[in-house]
Amino acid sequence: MSESRSVFQILRALTPLASSLGKGKICGLLALTILMALSELVIAGLVALLAALFGSPETALNHNPLLWCRTNFGVDFGNDARWLALGILCMILLAIVCKNLLSTVHQWHMTAFSESIGNNARKRLLQLFLRAPYLWVLRAGTSDMLFGFNAGTMLGPTLLAALQILSNGLMILTIFFGLVAVSPLPSLAFLGVLGLGGYLIVRVTRNMLNTRASAVYRADLGAHRIQQTVVHGLKEMRLYGRESVVFAAYSDKLCDVLIAKKWLQALSRLPVGSLEVLGFASLVGVLLLLILVQNASIAIVSGIMGFMAAAAWRTLPTANRLVDALTLLRSSLPYLTKIVDTIALEKQFAGQLTPAFESSVPIIAFSKAIELEKVSFHYPGAVAAALHDVDFCIQAGKMVGLVGFSGAGKSTLVNIIAGLIPPECGHLKVDGVAITKDNYQSWLKRIGYVAQAPYLLDASLAENVALSRWGESIDRERVLECCRMAALDFIEELDDGIDTVLGELGVRLSGGQAQRVAIARALYSKPELIIFDEATSSLDLKNEKSIHETILSLREKVTIVIVAHRLSTVETCDALIWLDKGRVHMAGSVEKVLPEYMAALSGSVKKVLPSNVAGAEVE
Repeated sequence: MSESRSVFQILRALTPLASSLGKGKICGLLALTILMALSELVIAGLVALLAALFGSPETALNHNPLLWCRTNFGVDFGNDARWLALGILCMILLAIVCKNLLSTVHQWHMTAFSESIGNNARKRLLQLFLRAPYLWVLRAGTSDMLFGFNAGTMLGPTLLAALQILSNGLMILTIFFGLVAVSPLPSLAFLGVLGLGGYLIVRVTRNMLNTRASAVYRADLGAHRIQQTVVHGLKEMRLYGRESVVFAAYSDKLCDVLIAKKWLQALSRLPVGSLEVLGFASLVGVLLLLILVQNASIAIVSGIMGFMAAAAWRTLPTANRLVDALTLLRSSLPYLTKIVDTIALEKQFAGQLTPAFESSVPIIAFSKAIELEKVSFHYPGAVAAALHDVDFCIQAGKMVGLVGFSGAGKSTLVNIIAGLIPPECGHLKVDGVAITKDNYQSWLKRIGYVAQAPYLLDASLAENVALSRWGESIDRERVLECCRMAALDFIEELDDGIDTVLGELGVRLSGGQAQRVAIARALYSKPELIIFDEATSSLDLKNEKSIHETILSLREKVTIVIVAHRLSTVETCDALIWLDKGRVHMAGSVEKVLPEYMAALSGSVKKVLPSNVAGAEVE
């Protein structure tokens, strides 16, 4: 997490997210807040007047509000104070109804406003991950990415807390101004003591709350990473007998979360309790001021103290909500910092983000050849280049194999051919047109990809095959056609055919079946180039041979690039490209390259062949 920043700095960094919602909504919320505060002030005044009326009817009739009504409007309240009390009670009831209606409307719009900003942030986060440079995505790691999304879910409630701070603070100020208007000196004394005390309380507890909030964040992040490890590495954890160790580590993290949250919640109660004590202690001070300094009569004392007590009665719950919201805001500060830091990457990636989803892109035609001209690439922080002056051509309609030791640069080369990683030097050209970030989406539409460990959705077979057109209606006839082309002969064995749910990560399928689903998926979008990236390396010999026959059946229909360690996979290719330490060591026909490569594998060639290029490639 980045350096510590204040709540104000974080909220200011988030203000651009609210700009799309318009200033009118903010002004409307402020207007509703002022109306609610005025209704609270009216309720407090009427309650104080009612208390004075019950205590001394004769004195209450001469109070300023009733005297003003009699003088300006000629209202005669009569001699029976009971009917006047009934009228005041009805007015209090009406004011409470209006206040609650305003409160409901205010809460509705405030929640809609804060959640809209939260949704904007979450959409920005997802869009960033979808459009960020592929290298950054590889380095970021799925655990931190998912935790960023989880942090995004907290933004709406946290911004709601910020709006509640503004709303409740404005209500308290409005009520206090009303107190000052009724009785300036006692009210200023009351506000001075309460304000100074509140400031000191917040000042003392702020650092403690920030420390505990950071502790909760760190413990929560640690627990999240252990969860990711268990979810994605359950098989290994069981095989190596690490269940008890992982469970103990997770329990420790949850214990850390418990301790941090316990302290956080306990400390959050201190400001509320302290303000409550301070508020009523201030009333004692005001009473002493009225008696000792102003020598006020009991009528004046009862009127002022009644009004201030009623105002305090209405204000303290609001102050408690304000402090609770401030505590929530401070406890969420580390998560907000995570969101702000992630969204700030948009500026860092300026010019590197892929085009927006709806933008039109130039059409890339592919009927002749894919050319790599002096292509070089160097991973950030790596000692040596992953690729250096790679120069070759893949003719359309041919099947080309890529071979080489681990770390030779095969995966990097595949990512460049697919347009996921731009070369640092040189060009990737398709039919003579250079692939750039402006047109690479059009090139991607012409590519099918089969990975060593394909990702399968916890969805139906049809949805898995149609993943390349996710979000569009599924062409069931095309799905069946692709299944036939991929030799998916187990469909008839499935309970619901292509509507059968495959389970998370395809747990209902064997390795060979999962690869066939991946091949059918690659064919669904009618690609002109299919890349098989170590697609058979994890299969047994029988399944590998079967998949290889399927690949051979496609060679007349599309251009094929095969990345393989097993030589049997590339024996039938039209050409081979042998990579060594990021360079093209040899390229040409299988008859020319394969014997040389086999000799290198057997150790008959004395030339020193690669040690891994440190940090150069993720195989």
